[in-house]
Amino acid sequence: MTGTVDSTTQQQRPPHLPWHAFDHNEAAPGYVSYYLSDELARWPVRAVTRVKDNKSDPNLETGTYGLFSTCEQKMRSGIVKSNASHIFFVTRTRNGGRHLTGMYELGWWAPGSLHKRTRDFALAASSMRFIEPVRLEDLPGGLGPELSGHWRLFKRLDPHHAAQLAQYVGSRPDKTAGYLQEVDRVERINRHHSGYRYPTWRREHAWSWADAPKYLKPATVDPDAPKIRNSSPTGWWRCSLCGEEIENAALLKSCRACHELDTLRPMEAHELKKGA
Repeated sequence: MTGTVDSTTQQQRPPHLPWHAFDHNEAAPGYVSYYLSDELARWPVRAVTRVKDNKSDPNLETGTYGLFSTCEQKMRSGIVKSNASHIFFVTRTRNGGRHLTGMYELGWWAPGSLHKRTRDFALAASSMRFIEPVRLEDLPGGLGPELSGHWRLFKRLDPHHAAQLAQYVGSRPDKTAGYLQEVDRVERINRHHSGYRYPTWRREHAWSWADAPKYLKPATVDPDAPKIRNSSPTGWWRCSLCGEEIENAALLKSCRACHELDTLRPMEAHELKKGA
């Protein structure tokens, strides 16, 4: 990597612009985020090996959320609007049931690459801690009932419960290094079978801050572009620039062929080639 690239990368890491610091106070809420964990992983990291839907968030490698993906846009928007203090992570483990796995202490936010067309934000942690998974029902005090209710992708916590949960996670042994090693291991499983760490992106390398300059750059606004949709009715997308057709469950921020941002459009059934 050249000195120029290193300099550009460093300048786009927090606390440099375009990142803005959260101004937390005692009334700051928290958010709980549900993510899909990898079925092949020893630790419940994100679903890196999920077929046609490789996950990049929560991105422990950079301590970010939403920098590279379009996942949970509404949650990220709500976090910025409410000046939330933490994201707590929950997933369903192989042992069954939802478990608490860790947290980000939120430090900064930045406009996402799609922010000119939708409320897209990237979040960065000032610190993070991942722990031995704990069943939600086993959390102390009133946290078990608070987190075990009916919610799907994310849940907002009042300041009291957010502070209580942060204190609990902070008191548990830190297993973050093990989670990071497991992300690398399941990425290498992908690479062994497909040649890519992320077949969805045709990506050969792990995510890192070297990718930030591209994903923090505002996408060129197309006045004729349709409303951004995170899912396609067929599971297929076509790049409006190069014509590449991609099968993937969720919208990618960039085309894997021409690498331009905000060019993928959902394909309808009549657009699919016979046999696709």
